[in-house]
Amino acid sequence: MFTTQIHLKVLAMMLLCGLLNACSQTPQQCSSAIITTWSSAHSQITQDITTLSSTEFQGRKTDSEGARLTQAYLITRFTEMGLQPWQPNFAVPFSFQHQFSTVSGVNIIATIAAKTRSNRWRVITAHYDHLGQTANKMYPGADDNASGIAGMMAIAAQWQENPPLDDVNLMIVATDAEEPGLYGSYALVTLLQQYPLMDIELSVNLDMIGHPDRRRAIYMEGQKNLSNFESIKPLLMQQTQLCIRTHHTNLLSGRMKKSDWLRASDHYPFHKAGYSWVYFGVPPHAQYHTADDTIATLDIDFIVAVAETVYQMLSIDKLTKAP
Repeated sequence: MFTTQIHLKVLAMMLLCGLLNACSQTPQQCSSAIITTWSSAHSQITQDITTLSSTEFQGRKTDSEGARLTQAYLITRFTEMGLQPWQPNFAVPFSFQHQFSTVSGVNIIATIAAKTRSNRWRVITAHYDHLGQTANKMYPGADDNASGIAGMMAIAAQWQENPPLDDVNLMIVATDAEEPGLYGSYALVTLLQQYPLMDIELSVNLDMIGHPDRRRAIYMEGQKNLSNFESIKPLLMQQTQLCIRTHHTNLLSGRMKKSDWLRASDHYPFHKAGYSWVYFGVPPHAQYHTADDTIATLDIDFIVAVAETVYQMLSIDKLTKAP
């Protein structure tokens, strides 16, 4: 999750988690008994997060050896699933200016072509970069955002095996350089704008989906971009019993304040470019941006439920509002 936009939330972290439980504008009944049907996803998600958050991957800081190991791992996984590169190669490099120097980043982009030729596209993004390591501390980034990457790959595997819509192309993008400033997402959007015939119906961003609050809720933003969301929402919740909540809030100096979740992650460049988007994530927690953000703190069943829910949402034909 983008560091600069959310640093104030860390100051009130413990209070925030409790307050978020009562902050949705519309009360919901949330079940603690999550139901998942993707039997094979649990072990694969566990393996992906274990690998990405390992010491070998060095916290996955952009333009580091850990980042290059991550890129190789993602390309191997995409290839194993039978996904195809969008560009000539899965790895799509870009560069950006940061702290008075030029930094190189690499997005990893895969596609699943529609069964019937179509210009309809839906995009899933999740950033793979994290904070890296210092001389004596490594930041594993299991929730931020190995969880989102693992969930995205679970969705891709299910879509490849059982595409729900014959005329929709799916693009799967592991973005780089989210932490220093959403640079990978900006590079992706700039590239997409060079293909005006692509009808990008929706972008779904997954960022921190593995550490639910006490009500085991996944939080969602961008619901205004969906058609008939209030009708869709109970259907999504019914399948997995996963609680979907909207409208994040924050506590600052003892006062309730709406957080700027619009600018907090990789969905923001899509918003600025005029694309429809939604974002799924959990509130910052005590392990956020610390060396304790390990797989041991995550709820794998919750990640599977989020992935199933997003897949189900993407399976709806008339999903977004007409332009």
